[in-house]
Amino acid sequence: MDYEALAQREVVGYWRAITNTLGQRGLLKRRPQQGGYIVPQALGVLDRERCYFILDMLRLGGVARERWLDRDLWRQWRAALSGRRVVVADGYGLVIVVGRQPGLPTAKRLPSVIPLTAERIPDKPYTVTLGNAKRGPVFLDIAGAHRAILTGGTSGAGKTNFMQSIILQLCAKHGPAEFQVCIVDTKQVDFAGAFDRLPNLFAPIAHTVDDGARLIETIEQERRRRQAVMAGAGVADWQRLDEPFSLLLLVVDEAADFARDLAMETLVEVARKGRAFGVSIVLGTQLPSARVINPQVRANLPTAIAFQCRTHLESQAILGTGGAEALDRPGLALAFLDGRWQTMQTLRVDLQSSELAERTAIPATPVLEEIEWALVRYAVEKLDGCFIINRLAEQFAGKVSRRQIVKLGQQWERRGWLTAPEHATDPRRVTQELWDLCQGTVQETPGGNTVTGETGGNREGETVTGVVPRRGVAIGKDT
Repeated sequence: MDYEALAQREVVGYWRAITNTLGQRGLLKRRPQQGGYIVPQALGVLDRERCYFILDMLRLGGVARERWLDRDLWRQWRAALSGRRVVVADGYGLVIVVGRQPGLPTAKRLPSVIPLTAERIPDKPYTVTLGNAKRGPVFLDIAGAHRAILTGGTSGAGKTNFMQSIILQLCAKHGPAEFQVCIVDTKQVDFAGAFDRLPNLFAPIAHTVDDGARLIETIEQERRRRQAVMAGAGVADWQRLDEPFSLLLLVVDEAADFARDLAMETLVEVARKGRAFGVSIVLGTQLPSARVINPQVRANLPTAIAFQCRTHLESQAILGTGGAEALDRPGLALAFLDGRWQTMQTLRVDLQSSELAERTAIPATPVLEEIEWALVRYAVEKLDGCFIINRLAEQFAGKVSRRQIVKLGQQWERRGWLTAPEHATDPRRVTQELWDLCQGTVQETPGGNTVTGETGGNREGETVTGVVPRRGVAIGKDT
């Protein structure tokens, strides 16, 4: 069997369908004297799965460059090629990519609402469901190929809902030891309430531009710390450590707030270098423009997901091409994933869903584990409220490592549960908020220093000493 002849016949058949479609759409120019049409020229290359037509940019048959990027044209090619997927890549030149296998059956129309439910959360670690395309569910690996995501669209198009979905799905299957999240929400409404209580928070949610800038710098410091630890261990990938770091996800809801701030440079640095150290980023904006999303930002956030945009230019700022301006309903998104352009309906988050709350472990207040409760209790009762690492490590040897206690102290300080030491020799101190978490209920006297504990075991009316209230004034035996 002459396989070379068969391959040539296959390539010619694809090209004939492509050029015939151009003629049917009236895109080819007629030859004034010879008759017929001026046909574009291309080099056909066939591999195992695809056929590539590299167009001769000087012989496009009079078809304007932007016409080759028309998705309606791609759909007509697909119909002419028995459902084979056809896309046009626009880089230094135009390349038509034709899938060699006929297309699989697809849904005729995507549903307008797809709720986030437990069964839609994939089992694979650090992987989330973005939504449904016509071929089926679309997945994102937040620790791998899709660890740096740029997303945008007009207000109400679904960008923030998409970010919430990522966070909740990861929280549903990973505890704080495996996954932590930092959120910058300068609008102060989209991540209020339930998200403030997530046990996976790396630090309190930043609700102002200044707090957001500081949080972004904190993430960069954490990345550098991880880099130093890995260099000392001689490891190039965070997941290869004997005790791997938790995946750290930074979510910035509105990048425009930092467009002309040094924090944007830090965001780009985190996006560029974070992968090896387990630091991922999702950067969103309602104002997609070259001023907010400059080429450096887009180059370092390779996964781009666009919701409905007002203009072709806004779509271009996010995706590098048009198309998002044609999206016509909330939750509908366009992205280039797995080697092809996909339109999908993203999952809708319902924070009132009891099933979702149960899977994502969003409690009324954060819940401490038994060993964490024991550490706090010992610090209050035996150390006058001081969270002294060496004393705690000595007391709880064999139950929790010193490294874990250090990590807890750092996390709790960032959350405001422990006071930050004023001097290097000062210990952190347990705050009233952290002590409250150890108790079932809190009943304050007019003086503000009496605790009734159901789970902590305090007798009613017992005075707690050494605990610092939220406002930072000592209470207990010294007041």
